[in-house]
Amino acid sequence: MNMSTKVATEFWTSQKRYPFSFTRKRRLHELNYLVPRLEKLGGKRLLDLGCGDGSLLECLLRITDYEELHGYDVAADLLAGIDPRISTRVYDISDPGPLPEVDATIVAGVIQYVFDDDVVDRVLSLVRSPMIWLRSTCTLKPECESVERDDYASKYRTIDETRALIAKHFNVTSVERVYPDELESAYGTKQFYFEGTRRL
Repeated sequence: MNMSTKVATEFWTSQKRYPFSFTRKRRLHELNYLVPRLEKLGGKRLLDLGCGDGSLLECLLRITDYEELHGYDVAADLLAGIDPRISTRVYDISDPGPLPEVDATIVAGVIQYVFDDDVVDRVLSLVRSPMIWLRSTCTLKPECESVERDDYASKYRTIDETRALIAKHFNVTSVERVYPDELESAYGTKQFYFEGTRRL
């Protein structure tokens, strides 16, 4: 495992509650983006890969018609408090295994913690759904940039780099920002949702 990915993984596995307070403020914007698209798709089975404490899934459980929801994450302590109607599993994205067959997959705020593009490629190759919505923090600079501290690490790819990773397995149909500037990072990165349909 890449050392930076190991640092990022250890950061998340050590969390007993979600560490970023701004996430709650972002949730409404994320739901406004996802819910109409999920409803248009009309599926019944959904995977949130990298679900954290399950707060997005718990909202979707209550406001959509999805009947079978899966929440996978590296952080066992965060998974422990999720609504029992959601099927949960500890899942090491740095060493990915099989994923459930579903109608849609959300991968939100995950791949920036995986520094190795080959590992991201392997994860995306295992996604078993016709649709994916992948949110990632992207740099607006011409080249990717990394943040590495003693206890935290993340890699911010460019929009084009992120699109290219997804495009190996999915046709990228849109790339959109979902958060207003006041809820974005002060360090110049932005959050983007990449929508994709499975390549045949």
